[in-house]
Amino acid sequence: MKINELHEVFEAMMANDSDWFNAAEESMRFYTGGFGTGQWEDEDLQTLQSEGRPPLQLNIILPKVNLVTGVERQGRSSWKARPVESDDENEAMLATSLLYHLDRNRKLQSLFSRVFKDGVITGRGWVDVCVEPGRFYDGEISIKRESWANVHIDPEAKTQDTKDWNYLARTKYLTLNQLRSMFPDSAKDITSVESLIEMPQSVQKEIGSYYRNADPINAAYHLDELHQKVRVVEMWNRDYEREHFIINKQTARISPTGFKSKSKAVVQVKELVAMEEAANAPMRTEFGVISRVVPKTYLTITAGMHILQEKQANPYLHNQFPIVPYFYHFEDMGDYVESFGLVENMKDPQREKDKRRSQMLDIINRSPRGGGVFSGNKVSQEEMNEASTTGRWIGIPGYKGRVSDFMQQWSNSHLSLIGSISAMEQKAEYDAKEISGATDPMMGIATSTKESGVAAQTRIRQGMMTLQEQMENLDMTKTHVLTQAIQNMQQFYTPNKIKRIIGAETEKAESPEEAMEIEAVINRFLTNFEKFEFDIVLDKGENSATMRAAKAQQIGELVRNGYASLFPLYVELSDMEASQEILEKFEQERSAQMQAQQSQAGNRTNNNNPQ
Repeated sequence: MKINELHEVFEAMMANDSDWFNAAEESMRFYTGGFGTGQWEDEDLQTLQSEGRPPLQLNIILPKVNLVTGVERQGRSSWKARPVESDDENEAMLATSLLYHLDRNRKLQSLFSRVFKDGVITGRGWVDVCVEPGRFYDGEISIKRESWANVHIDPEAKTQDTKDWNYLARTKYLTLNQLRSMFPDSAKDITSVESLIEMPQSVQKEIGSYYRNADPINAAYHLDELHQKVRVVEMWNRDYEREHFIINKQTARISPTGFKSKSKAVVQVKELVAMEEAANAPMRTEFGVISRVVPKTYLTITAGMHILQEKQANPYLHNQFPIVPYFYHFEDMGDYVESFGLVENMKDPQREKDKRRSQMLDIINRSPRGGGVFSGNKVSQEEMNEASTTGRWIGIPGYKGRVSDFMQQWSNSHLSLIGSISAMEQKAEYDAKEISGATDPMMGIATSTKESGVAAQTRIRQGMMTLQEQMENLDMTKTHVLTQAIQNMQQFYTPNKIKRIIGAETEKAESPEEAMEIEAVINRFLTNFEKFEFDIVLDKGENSATMRAAKAQQIGELVRNGYASLFPLYVELSDMEASQEILEKFEQERSAQMQAQQSQAGNRTNNNNPQ
């Protein structure tokens, strides 16, 4: 892409995301509290400061967010690769083992939970799926969280799936030293970060009017002069190109890679036919050439007016953007889309609660504390204020009339407002609960004191229905991430690396035939990039702590109703610390009972058959 095209696209992205970024930053402040002032607007803070009132914040958003993220953590789902065709069963089992290796120490589970929290607060979370050099100079799959503040979406995106997007950008601010270490060739002649905003002299001389249609870029968007950093833009784009593929007419399978020209594809077909003839193959393959328009993804990296990396093809064979999104809400508004999190619609109830509590305390602090007046000399404004707040008695010069009439201005009649303000504050807290979806059923608050355990579990699951869409969006993100991870393994892993990962399985091979079969499975997994088809299956949290507790509660009810044989299952699902000892004791007692019953039956038989 040309530099002017890149800046036009990036500026369109920034304009499209401008409102969302402002709302996301505000949502983060509402969640954290912003060191005591994050939930107040600047104008209100100035008013409070002028009146000598503290900016009170009673954060009702933080516990709601933590509740929703806690529900996700308790309902974490595991995964496995399921083959589309029965012949790929062993390869799918291998892929599942490799995925579990990536999740060692629950790293992936924790990462997905953190990305989900980003979505709950801001509306968006991002996962970076890449390959880095490993310890043994082989590819190491790296799955990391990317900050919501670094990624811009395609302005014309209409779906959550990046397969339908034409652009995706990631930005980071780097120092000049960092830039030189990451791009030693293209950044070696750069003398300062300010020079990156200027047009390169070499380009002016070589290309002339190449930049004449490009508007000067805004330095505020690309330069951090205070910290001497420049914004580096990693622009991913998708083009659609026509390529020519070789097709096996008997099986309808096509070649995994295409040719830019049809003549090259025809030459390749002739070579394949010649190879079959030379091998005297009994059955000849009928090859053909077909043309298709296929999507191709590319990466360009820029800093200001400089291109650090020219447009290059995606290094990953899966041909997808390697930054995978999670959206808490993604709504198509017709001409544009809106993405937002849980916090966005809770801001007004939070502001209402903060303001009402501040007003209530201000009224109480300004109420009289027993002060009065008497006829006296001059009185200052400060003395009047003290009489109405600290209870001091003051003298009023030349006062005529009843003192009780004058004291009406300091009466407590205005204190009745406190009840109304308190009711409004409680209503704001109730509204926040309903808006967030973190309702009483989800929090486990019982509707009555006589509610059974089964009814409580049923009610909690019903309350969690408000999060069904958000959990499904997270499952979609997990599926895309794990699919890309498996495809990167096929591209970058070596047989030796896979053997090191599944070393225990290879050691279990009892015969040379089994060892050869394992070797063959590994080779098929690595070579059948196009033919190996699989789906990532999530267990929907069936093995999570919450679901196991729910099942244990149901089994416990059956055990109490007389189904004693289910007691071992109840102990297993309860995750008791001494579960093994309990089960052993139960088995001993059951064996003793069975022996006693058999002994009694034998005695009755002997008594009925006397010799």
